[in-house]
Amino acid sequence: MARLAINWKTVTAVAPAAVVTGQSEEESVKAQAALAERPMIVYIVSDDTTDSDVRKLEDVVFANEKMAIGTKFFDCLKISEGNALSDRLLKETGRSAPRIVFLTRAYEETDSLEGRQISAGKLIKAMSNLVRKEYEDSFDKMCRDYTKLLNDLDRLESKRTKLAADRARLQEKPNPSREKKLERDEKELEEEIAEWNQKEKDILSFKSKGDPQTEA
Repeated sequence: MARLAINWKTVTAVAPAAVVTGQSEEESVKAQAALAERPMIVYIVSDDTTDSDVRKLEDVVFANEKMAIGTKFFDCLKISEGNALSDRLLKETGRSAPRIVFLTRAYEETDSLEGRQISAGKLIKAMSNLVRKEYEDSFDKMCRDYTKLLNDLDRLESKRTKLAADRARLQEKPNPSREKKLERDEKELEEEIAEWNQKEKDILSFKSKGDPQTEA
């Protein structure tokens, strides 16, 4: 399911712009105050594609449902081992790969796991700790709510499949009374899907700590 796929963004650098000699005062202040939109999970990929730790990580660990859902709190960044070694921030977090580094919105490291240390359980714990630090939302509650939402989606997809089959049969053998019922069922499904999309939007509308309060 696409909604359980981790949305990795491949990058060549992670560290924010550094303060350098010759910058204007405005540029210097901006660099010092760098704050990402969301906390980050950085996956440093091993150059050895045959590494058994890499296969386990990508085929087993990243396939864990709760882990995949939990990543929706984060920007998920993927960077090569070589680029990580030249990144002024990541090179301070270790030298081995594969490695997972957790960063706050202020680019502060909170956890780093490498090689065989990496498991779904440890990643979930690290994610939960960082979410607690960065968000007003509950990590566990969001994962539970989103899992229920995915179960509802499965039901809606089954209903969509059945209605499509009914529509195909009616095209082969028209029946006015069945056509009216099918149209009602199709409209009802559209409304349910719209409601589902709104629920997903609400669940994924996270509130970062320090964000201004919004009026009800």
